[in-house]
Amino acid sequence: MQKKIIALAIAGLASSAVFADTNVTIYGRMDYGYMNRGGTDGPVTGRASASEFGAGLQSGSRIGFKGVEDLGNGLKALFQVETGSIGNDSSTGLSSLRNAYVGLTSKYGTLVGGKLDGVRYGIFNKYDAFGGGNVGNFTQMTAQVDRANNAIAYISPSFAGLTATLAYSTHIGTSNPLNLPASGQENTAGGNKGDGMLTTAMLNYKNGGLDLTADWERVSFKDGLAPIASATTVNYAAYAFDHVTVWNVGGSYDFGFVKVAALYDNLQADARIGNGGVVVDVDTWFVSASAPVGKFVVKTTYGQTEDKKASGDVKASKLGVGADYLLSKRTKLYATYGKIWNGDDSKYMLSPLANCSTGAGTVGAGACTSALGTHGFDIGIAHTF
Repeated sequence: MQKKIIALAIAGLASSAVFADTNVTIYGRMDYGYMNRGGTDGPVTGRASASEFGAGLQSGSRIGFKGVEDLGNGLKALFQVETGSIGNDSSTGLSSLRNAYVGLTSKYGTLVGGKLDGVRYGIFNKYDAFGGGNVGNFTQMTAQVDRANNAIAYISPSFAGLTATLAYSTHIGTSNPLNLPASGQENTAGGNKGDGMLTTAMLNYKNGGLDLTADWERVSFKDGLAPIASATTVNYAAYAFDHVTVWNVGGSYDFGFVKVAALYDNLQADARIGNGGVVVDVDTWFVSASAPVGKFVVKTTYGQTEDKKASGDVKASKLGVGADYLLSKRTKLYATYGKIWNGDDSKYMLSPLANCSTGAGTVGAGACTSALGTHGFDIGIAHTF
Protein backbone atom coordinates (compact mmCIF):
# COMPACT_ATOMS: atom_id res chain seq x y z
CA MET A 1 0.00 0.00 0.00
CA GLN A 2 2.37 2.62 -1.22
CA LYS A 3 1.37 6.28 -0.94
CA LYS A 4 -0.75 7.40 -3.84
CA ILE A 5 -1.44 10.84 -5.18
CA ILE A 6 -4.76 12.31 -4.11
CA ALA A 7 -6.42 11.56 -7.42
CA LEU A 8 -5.50 7.89 -7.36
CA ALA A 9 -6.42 7.48 -3.70
CA ILE A 10 -9.90 8.89 -4.30
CA ALA A 11 -10.34 6.91 -7.50
CA GLY A 12 -9.43 3.73 -5.65
CA LEU A 13 -11.95 4.52 -2.96
CA ALA A 14 -14.64 5.28 -5.51
CA SER A 15 -14.18 1.91 -7.24
CA SER A 16 -13.79 -0.35 -4.21
CA ALA A 17 -16.27 -2.58 -2.43
CA VAL A 18 -16.73 0.16 0.13
CA PHE A 19 -19.83 1.16 -1.88
CA ALA A 20 -21.50 -2.12 -0.94
CA ASP A 21 -23.93 -2.62 1.97
CA THR A 22 -21.13 -2.11 4.50
CA ASN A 23 -20.09 1.48 4.02
CA VAL A 24 -16.97 1.53 6.23
CA THR A 25 -13.76 -0.32 5.39
CA ILE A 26 -10.92 -0.94 7.84
CA TYR A 27 -7.52 -1.30 6.18
CA GLY A 28 -3.89 -1.16 7.17
CA ARG A 29 -0.30 -2.25 6.84
CA MET A 30 2.30 -3.61 9.24
CA ASP A 31 5.96 -3.39 8.26
CA TYR A 32 9.02 -4.35 10.27
CA GLY A 33 12.64 -5.05 9.39
CA TYR A 34 16.36 -4.64 9.92
CA MET A 35 18.54 -1.88 8.45
CA ASN A 36 22.29 -1.24 8.34
CA ARG A 37 23.79 2.06 7.11
CA GLY A 38 27.18 3.76 7.15
CA GLY A 39 30.07 4.85 4.98
CA THR A 40 31.46 8.22 3.89
CA ASP A 41 31.52 10.09 0.60
CA GLY A 42 32.43 13.67 -0.28
CA PRO A 43 31.92 15.97 2.73
CA VAL A 44 30.08 13.20 4.62
CA THR A 45 32.77 12.03 7.02
CA GLY A 46 33.07 10.76 10.55
CA ARG A 47 29.73 8.96 10.49
CA ALA A 48 29.53 5.80 12.56
CA SER A 49 27.55 2.93 11.03
CA ALA A 50 24.23 1.93 12.55
CA SER A 51 22.44 -1.42 12.76
CA GLU A 52 18.83 -1.21 13.85
CA PHE A 53 15.43 -2.82 13.83
CA GLY A 54 12.55 -0.55 12.94
CA ALA A 55 8.98 -0.27 11.68
CA GLY A 56 7.95 1.14 8.32
CA LEU A 57 11.20 0.58 6.41
CA GLN A 58 9.39 -0.01 3.12
CA SER A 59 6.21 1.95 3.87
CA GLY A 60 4.83 3.25 7.14
CA SER A 61 2.79 0.94 9.33
CA ARG A 62 -0.74 2.29 9.59
CA ILE A 63 -4.40 1.60 10.23
CA GLY A 64 -7.19 3.45 8.48
CA PHE A 65 -10.92 3.77 8.08
CA LYS A 66 -12.67 4.85 4.89
CA GLY A 67 -16.24 4.88 3.75
CA VAL A 68 -19.08 6.47 1.83
CA GLU A 69 -22.73 7.31 2.22
CA ASP A 70 -25.06 7.29 -0.77
CA LEU A 71 -26.97 10.58 -0.68
CA GLY A 72 -29.05 9.79 -3.77
CA ASN A 73 -29.12 11.17 -7.31
CA GLY A 74 -25.55 10.02 -7.88
CA LEU A 75 -24.12 12.08 -5.01
CA LYS A 76 -22.07 10.38 -2.29
CA ALA A 77 -20.33 11.59 0.84
CA LEU A 78 -16.92 10.06 1.54
CA PHE A 79 -14.30 10.13 4.27
CA GLN A 80 -10.94 8.64 5.22
CA VAL A 81 -8.81 8.83 8.35
CA GLU A 82 -5.45 7.10 8.63
CA THR A 83 -2.95 6.96 11.46
CA GLY A 84 0.38 5.23 11.75
CA SER A 85 3.86 5.03 13.18
CA ILE A 86 6.30 7.85 12.41
CA GLY A 87 9.01 6.83 9.94
CA ASN A 88 11.06 3.86 11.08
CA ASP A 89 10.75 4.50 14.81
CA SER A 90 8.69 1.64 16.22
CA SER A 91 8.58 3.26 19.67
CA THR A 92 6.06 5.84 18.46
CA GLY A 93 3.41 3.19 17.87
CA LEU A 94 0.20 4.01 16.00
CA SER A 95 0.16 7.63 17.05
CA SER A 96 0.73 9.81 13.98
CA LEU A 97 -2.15 11.16 11.84
CA ARG A 98 -1.22 10.43 8.22
CA ASN A 99 -4.16 11.78 6.24
CA ALA A 100 -7.77 12.61 6.99
CA TYR A 101 -10.42 14.10 4.74
CA VAL A 102 -14.16 14.39 4.13
CA GLY A 103 -15.91 15.35 0.93
CA LEU A 104 -18.44 14.69 -1.82
CA THR A 105 -18.19 12.74 -5.07
CA SER A 106 -20.46 12.56 -8.13
CA LYS A 107 -20.27 12.27 -11.91
CA TYR A 108 -18.93 15.82 -11.91
CA GLY A 109 -15.86 14.91 -9.88
CA THR A 110 -14.71 14.70 -6.27
CA LEU A 111 -14.15 17.48 -3.74
CA VAL A 112 -12.39 16.73 -0.45
CA GLY A 113 -10.89 18.75 2.39
CA GLY A 114 -8.58 17.93 5.29
CA LYS A 115 -4.99 16.74 5.71
CA LEU A 116 -4.11 15.46 2.24
CA ASP A 117 -1.19 13.55 0.73
CA GLY A 118 1.05 15.84 -1.33
CA VAL A 119 0.47 15.55 -5.09
CA ARG A 120 4.13 15.96 -6.13
CA TYR A 121 5.19 13.59 -3.34
CA GLY A 122 2.80 11.00 -4.71
CA ILE A 123 4.13 11.46 -8.25
CA PHE A 124 7.70 10.75 -7.13
CA ASN A 125 6.55 7.65 -5.27
CA LYS A 126 4.41 6.54 -8.20
CA TYR A 127 7.28 6.46 -10.69
CA ASP A 128 10.01 5.35 -8.27
CA ALA A 129 9.98 1.53 -8.17
CA PHE A 130 10.61 1.73 -4.40
CA GLY A 131 7.58 3.97 -3.89
CA GLY A 132 9.31 6.31 -1.45
CA GLY A 133 10.44 3.54 0.91
CA ASN A 134 13.42 1.28 1.62
CA VAL A 135 16.99 2.61 1.50
CA GLY A 136 16.80 2.34 -2.30
CA ASN A 137 14.14 5.03 -2.74
CA PHE A 138 15.03 8.19 -4.66
CA THR A 139 12.29 10.45 -3.26
CA GLN A 140 14.44 11.06 -0.16
CA MET A 141 16.88 13.08 -2.31
CA THR A 142 14.32 15.87 -2.75
CA ALA A 143 12.43 18.35 -0.59
CA GLN A 144 8.76 17.34 -0.49
CA VAL A 145 5.43 18.37 0.94
CA ASP A 146 4.51 14.83 1.96
CA ARG A 147 1.17 15.92 3.44
CA ALA A 148 -0.55 19.29 3.52
CA ASN A 149 -2.67 20.47 6.40
CA ASN A 150 -5.60 22.86 5.88
CA ALA A 151 -6.07 21.67 2.29
CA ILE A 152 -8.85 21.25 -0.24
CA ALA A 153 -8.69 19.34 -3.53
CA TYR A 154 -10.86 18.78 -6.60
CA ILE A 155 -10.36 15.68 -8.77
CA SER A 156 -12.11 15.72 -12.12
CA PRO A 157 -13.82 12.75 -13.78
CA SER A 158 -11.76 10.90 -16.36
CA PHE A 159 -12.14 12.18 -19.92
CA ALA A 160 -10.72 9.58 -22.33
CA GLY A 161 -8.06 8.71 -19.73
CA LEU A 162 -7.25 12.33 -18.78
CA THR A 163 -7.78 13.46 -15.17
CA ALA A 164 -7.11 16.85 -13.55
CA THR A 165 -6.37 17.58 -9.89
CA LEU A 166 -6.50 21.09 -8.38
CA ALA A 167 -5.52 21.63 -4.75
CA TYR A 168 -4.97 24.53 -2.37
CA SER A 169 -3.82 24.84 1.24
CA THR A 170 -4.09 27.98 3.34
CA HIS A 171 -1.11 26.73 5.35
CA ILE A 172 0.76 23.46 4.73
CA GLY A 173 2.09 23.42 8.31
CA THR A 174 0.23 23.87 11.57
CA SER A 175 -2.84 26.05 11.75
CA ASN A 176 -2.51 29.85 12.02
CA PRO A 177 -0.50 31.57 13.25
CA LEU A 178 2.85 29.97 12.40
CA ASN A 179 4.87 32.56 14.27
CA LEU A 180 3.79 32.49 17.92
CA PRO A 181 4.53 35.41 20.27
CA ALA A 182 6.49 35.15 23.47
CA SER A 183 4.51 35.25 26.69
CA GLY A 184 2.84 38.66 27.17
CA GLN A 185 3.71 39.89 23.68
CA GLU A 186 1.36 40.74 20.83
CA ASN A 187 1.30 38.35 17.87
CA THR A 188 3.11 40.55 15.36
CA ALA A 189 2.67 38.04 12.53
CA GLY A 190 -1.05 38.71 12.21
CA GLY A 191 -3.56 37.15 9.83
CA ASN A 192 -1.98 34.84 7.26
CA LYS A 193 1.47 36.43 7.43
CA GLY A 194 4.16 33.78 7.34
CA ASP A 195 1.79 30.98 6.31
CA GLY A 196 2.93 28.52 3.63
CA MET A 197 0.13 28.60 1.05
CA LEU A 198 0.23 25.73 -1.47
CA THR A 199 -1.31 25.82 -4.97
CA THR A 200 -1.29 22.67 -7.11
CA ALA A 201 -2.40 21.84 -10.67
CA MET A 202 -1.83 18.35 -12.08
CA LEU A 203 -2.82 16.46 -15.23
CA ASN A 204 -2.64 12.68 -15.51
CA TYR A 205 -3.22 10.54 -18.59
CA LYS A 206 -3.60 6.77 -18.43
CA ASN A 207 -4.28 4.42 -21.33
CA GLY A 208 -3.50 0.74 -20.99
CA GLY A 209 0.11 0.33 -19.88
CA LEU A 210 0.91 4.02 -20.49
CA ASP A 211 0.80 6.49 -17.59
CA LEU A 212 1.84 10.16 -17.97
CA THR A 213 1.82 13.02 -15.43
CA ALA A 214 2.53 16.76 -15.47
CA ASP A 215 2.40 18.84 -12.29
CA TRP A 216 2.94 22.46 -11.21
CA GLU A 217 3.02 23.61 -7.58
CA ARG A 218 3.91 26.74 -5.63
CA VAL A 219 4.30 27.34 -1.91
CA SER A 220 4.06 31.06 -1.11
CA PHE A 221 5.17 32.18 2.33
CA LYS A 222 2.94 35.15 2.97
CA ASP A 223 4.94 38.41 3.20
CA GLY A 224 8.23 36.52 3.71
CA LEU A 225 8.46 37.61 7.33
CA ALA A 226 11.68 37.35 9.29
CA PRO A 227 11.39 35.38 12.56
CA ILE A 228 10.82 37.19 15.85
CA ALA A 229 13.90 36.58 17.97
CA SER A 230 12.04 36.57 21.29
CA ALA A 231 9.14 34.39 20.13
CA THR A 232 8.53 30.69 20.10
CA THR A 233 8.22 29.63 16.47
CA VAL A 234 7.04 26.41 14.86
CA ASN A 235 9.17 26.67 11.72
CA TYR A 236 11.68 29.47 11.23
CA ALA A 237 13.01 27.79 8.06
CA ALA A 238 9.81 28.64 6.20
CA TYR A 239 10.66 32.32 6.35
CA ALA A 240 13.83 31.91 4.29
CA PHE A 241 11.86 32.08 1.02
CA ASP A 242 9.01 34.05 -0.48
CA HIS A 243 8.07 31.35 -3.01
CA VAL A 244 9.08 27.76 -3.73
CA THR A 245 7.92 26.70 -7.20
CA VAL A 246 8.18 23.19 -8.66
CA TRP A 247 7.12 21.51 -11.86
CA ASN A 248 7.69 18.01 -13.13
CA VAL A 249 6.83 15.54 -15.86
CA GLY A 250 6.88 11.80 -15.44
CA GLY A 251 5.77 8.69 -17.19
CA SER A 252 5.81 4.91 -17.17
CA TYR A 253 4.97 2.03 -19.46
CA ASP A 254 4.12 -1.47 -18.31
CA PHE A 255 5.23 -4.04 -20.88
CA GLY A 256 4.03 -6.88 -18.65
CA PHE A 257 7.44 -8.48 -18.23
CA VAL A 258 8.95 -5.15 -17.09
CA LYS A 259 7.66 -1.70 -16.09
CA VAL A 260 9.91 1.26 -16.88
CA ALA A 261 9.50 4.83 -15.60
CA ALA A 262 11.24 8.19 -15.63
CA LEU A 263 10.75 11.61 -14.05
CA TYR A 264 12.22 15.11 -14.40
CA ASP A 265 11.63 17.76 -11.73
CA ASN A 266 12.68 21.38 -11.24
CA LEU A 267 12.49 23.28 -7.96
CA GLN A 268 13.18 27.02 -7.64
CA ALA A 269 13.08 29.15 -4.50
CA ASP A 270 12.95 32.95 -4.35
CA ALA A 271 14.76 34.64 -1.50
CA ARG A 272 12.96 36.55 1.23
CA ILE A 273 11.71 40.00 0.20
CA GLY A 274 14.64 42.44 0.12
CA ASN A 275 17.19 39.87 -1.10
CA GLY A 276 15.39 39.14 -4.35
CA GLY A 277 15.94 36.62 -7.12
CA VAL A 278 16.10 32.86 -7.40
CA VAL A 279 18.56 31.48 -4.85
CA VAL A 280 17.79 27.77 -5.24
CA ASP A 281 17.42 26.06 -8.63
CA VAL A 282 17.42 22.26 -8.31
CA ASP A 283 17.18 19.91 -11.28
CA THR A 284 16.28 16.31 -10.41
CA TRP A 285 15.76 13.26 -12.57
CA PHE A 286 15.59 9.52 -12.19
CA VAL A 287 14.86 6.37 -14.18
CA SER A 288 13.32 3.28 -12.64
CA ALA A 289 12.27 -0.26 -13.51
CA SER A 290 10.54 -3.22 -11.89
CA ALA A 291 10.04 -6.72 -13.23
CA PRO A 292 8.15 -9.78 -11.94
CA VAL A 293 10.28 -12.93 -11.90
CA GLY A 294 8.21 -15.80 -10.53
CA LYS A 295 7.29 -14.81 -6.97
CA PHE A 296 9.95 -12.08 -6.98
CA VAL A 297 9.58 -8.45 -8.06
CA VAL A 298 13.03 -7.08 -8.92
CA LYS A 299 13.47 -3.27 -8.71
CA THR A 300 16.06 -0.63 -9.47
CA THR A 301 16.16 3.19 -9.54
CA TYR A 302 18.99 5.54 -10.45
CA GLY A 303 18.90 9.35 -10.47
CA GLN A 304 20.66 12.62 -9.84
CA THR A 305 19.90 15.96 -8.22
CA GLU A 306 21.85 19.23 -8.58
CA ASP A 307 21.42 22.76 -7.29
CA LYS A 308 22.58 24.95 -10.17
CA LYS A 309 22.47 28.12 -8.06
CA ALA A 310 24.61 26.85 -5.21
CA SER A 311 28.25 27.78 -4.93
CA GLY A 312 30.42 24.71 -5.35
CA ASP A 313 29.59 21.18 -6.45
CA VAL A 314 26.19 20.62 -4.80
CA LYS A 315 25.22 17.51 -6.69
CA ALA A 316 24.49 13.90 -5.78
CA SER A 317 23.38 10.70 -7.43
CA LYS A 318 21.81 7.61 -5.94
CA LEU A 319 21.35 3.97 -6.93
CA GLY A 320 18.81 1.63 -5.41
CA VAL A 321 18.46 -2.10 -6.14
CA GLY A 322 16.19 -4.57 -4.42
CA ALA A 323 13.51 -7.23 -4.59
CA ASP A 324 10.24 -8.26 -3.00
CA TYR A 325 9.33 -11.91 -2.49
CA LEU A 326 5.55 -12.42 -2.56
CA LEU A 327 4.50 -14.96 0.05
CA SER A 328 0.86 -14.14 -0.80
CA LYS A 329 -1.18 -11.26 -2.21
CA ARG A 330 -0.94 -9.51 1.16
CA THR A 331 2.37 -10.63 2.65
CA LYS A 332 5.88 -10.17 1.28
CA LEU A 333 9.53 -10.17 2.24
CA TYR A 334 11.81 -7.41 0.96
CA ALA A 335 15.52 -6.64 0.66
CA THR A 336 17.10 -3.43 -0.68
CA TYR A 337 20.53 -1.85 -1.15
CA GLY A 338 21.12 1.90 -1.56
CA LYS A 339 24.23 3.93 -2.41
CA ILE A 340 24.72 7.72 -2.64
CA TRP A 341 27.60 9.51 -4.41
CA ASN A 342 28.04 13.11 -3.25
CA GLY A 343 29.61 16.04 -5.03
CA ASP A 344 32.43 17.94 -3.34
CA ASP A 345 29.98 20.25 -1.52
CA SER A 346 26.86 18.13 -0.93
CA LYS A 347 26.01 16.07 2.15
CA TYR A 348 23.23 13.72 1.19
CA MET A 349 22.86 10.73 3.49
CA LEU A 350 20.86 7.52 3.31
CA SER A 351 17.34 7.13 4.67
CA PRO A 352 14.32 4.90 4.03
CA LEU A 353 12.17 7.98 4.64
CA ALA A 354 11.23 10.23 1.76
CA ASN A 355 12.07 13.94 2.17
CA CYS A 356 14.97 13.08 4.47
CA SER A 357 18.09 13.98 2.49
CA THR A 358 19.90 16.51 4.75
CA GLY A 359 21.63 17.49 1.50
CA ALA A 360 23.42 20.82 1.19
CA GLY A 361 21.84 23.54 -0.90
CA THR A 362 18.30 22.20 -1.05
CA VAL A 363 15.08 23.51 0.43
CA GLY A 364 14.44 21.68 3.68
CA ALA A 365 18.05 20.52 4.00
CA GLY A 366 18.98 19.36 7.45
CA ALA A 367 15.37 18.83 8.55
CA CYS A 368 15.76 15.08 9.12
CA THR A 369 17.95 13.57 11.81
CA SER A 370 17.48 9.93 10.82
CA ALA A 371 19.64 10.06 7.65
CA LEU A 372 22.98 8.31 8.11
CA GLY A 373 25.93 7.29 5.94
CA THR A 374 26.02 6.90 2.18
CA HIS A 375 25.39 3.18 1.65
CA GLY A 376 23.37 0.49 3.35
CA PHE A 377 20.77 -2.25 3.10
CA ASP A 378 17.49 -3.32 4.66
CA ILE A 379 15.49 -6.55 4.93
CA GLY A 380 12.00 -6.98 6.30
CA ILE A 381 8.44 -8.22 6.09
CA ALA A 382 5.23 -6.37 5.29
CA HIS A 383 1.57 -7.41 5.54
CA THR A 384 -1.42 -5.44 4.28
CA PHE A 385 -5.02 -5.93 5.38
